[in-house]
Amino acid sequence: MRELVIILADFFLREAEGDSPQARAALTRARFGPARSVRGGWRDWLARRERREDLGLADPAAVVAAALGRPPQVSPWLVTPLHLLAGMKTVHVPMNACLTLTPSESRALALEFTALFGADGLTLQAIGPSGFLLHGLEAEGAETIEPARLLGGTLDEGLPRGPGSRRLRQVMTEMDLWLHELPLNRAREARNEPRINTLWLWGGGQSLRDALHRSAPSEGWAAVHAEDAWVTAFGQLSGIAVHALPRDATSLLAKSASAGAAPAADGAVCVIVPCAAQGLAVLDAAWIQPAIEAVRGGVLRGVSIVGNDRCVTLAAGDQWRFWRPTRDVLAALAEGVA
Repeated sequence: MRELVIILADFFLREAEGDSPQARAALTRARFGPARSVRGGWRDWLARRERREDLGLADPAAVVAAALGRPPQVSPWLVTPLHLLAGMKTVHVPMNACLTLTPSESRALALEFTALFGADGLTLQAIGPSGFLLHGLEAEGAETIEPARLLGGTLDEGLPRGPGSRRLRQVMTEMDLWLHELPLNRAREARNEPRINTLWLWGGGQSLRDALHRSAPSEGWAAVHAEDAWVTAFGQLSGIAVHALPRDATSLLAKSASAGAAPAADGAVCVIVPCAAQGLAVLDAAWIQPAIEAVRGGVLRGVSIVGNDRCVTLAAGDQWRFWRPTRDVLAALAEGVA
């Protein structure tokens, strides 16, 4: 492995603004290069590096549907189960709002949804612990926000807008009412687990001009590690095997070293790491610090850290650029942001 790319898929600068000085002081510091914007977000960036710009430009829901072999007649929608908190004047989206369901919970929810809403042409398809695909909802032109961008904020900041949003909001309201009496939620409460009080619809709304096709892999990535439905679909359509996410960078580097002279061992490896639920300090200890130490020790030629729509890099020679200040990854990603 010559380069490690760490994508913090659900990291946004707002999330870490409230970190205590003690927590910030514990973060690893390095002479990162200048921050730069990631046009179109991390999915578009990942796809362009693999020369699959079409996958980055298409709706995330359309990419997932194409990989599952379901060319949509109507634009599909990604569905993420959320647990929201009601305040005095607004609804808050906590940092742990995005829920992970077990396979049995996902199947049960999808079956009950389709039994009730199927008469309206709506079906829900489980696509893993991170959520579902909704088929049959015509709401072209509706502008939505992925739930990661709402974490730590309020719900009214991200309500659907634009053409088609009225229908989208109507369906979301009907689903909220249905979830209120859902037996699955009563079972979760009995286990002291948070209720699913919203199914957030996002990632759809535009029609595809051309069908998404499968291709042979380029030399963009030697390996990709993630537990994300879109990344899995991206890998299937671009011919890249998507592996399970390792526990941390240390175990990933150890596995890469054991690969010896295998062709993939000298390529760029990408990991997509969720961080909102665990916090920046935990993420720093597990991924950023070991990666920086690997660069300093000559194990890696460089590491790039993508904070969703911002990117900083650290190459082996950067540690000798004494005119650059040492700073943690949060300060590096925030560089240049007003």
